Amino acid sequence: MLLRYLVLFGGIVLMITGCNSLISQNFGTHRLRTRDLARVPGEGLGDADFVELANAVISTPAQTSPAGQAWQKDHVYRPLLTPAQQAEWQAGATVRSNVIGWFKTTDPACSTPAGCPPPATGQTRGLLNAPDANRQPDHGAWRAERIEVPEQPLYLQLGEQPMAWYWNLVLIVLGLSLALIPEYRRHSQRTKRELE
Repeated sequence: MLLRYLVLFGGIVLMITGCNSLISQNFGTHRLRTRDLARVPGEGLGDADFVELANAVISTPAQTSPAGQAWQKDHVYRPLLTPAQQAEWQAGATVRSNVIGWFKTTDPACSTPAGCPPPATGQTRGLLNAPDANRQPDHGAWRAERIEVPEQPLYLQLGEQPMAWYWNLVLIVLGLSLALIPEYRRHSQRTKRELE
């Protein structure tokens, strides 16, 4: 009896998750939105989850957070700057970055910032997703690199995107199956007993 309710509950959770993501992808926060990085300090990014930052450069300074466990990946963090900020930084000035781009990697060269240059594509598209609190970069180290970062910066996980619509549909169908098949079997068995 308890197992039946757990399976039913699991099916409902899967259906809601798939449905929510499918709706968000087409009408809500998972739709790709493009914003100008220069406007982020004043306007923010609103409720967007999946963004592309125009007029953004993945900067040279970097921090790495090595994997703590064998199944984890190293994290590499780089402030996102406008081209004007990047030129100022290269001239020796201190600049402010409100958005930190980061990605996960297993490349051993990325264990040091110098060994892991910014991606050649320079694409600044991804999901707004903060890393775990114990893996976030050290703000004091950014100041040593002439980068000022607010207390709560935005974290853009570079190269990530929402789950494809068909996987959300699979979640809905799987959840519906988990919720209805056991109930259908139970109803069939009860009907069969009543007919005997």
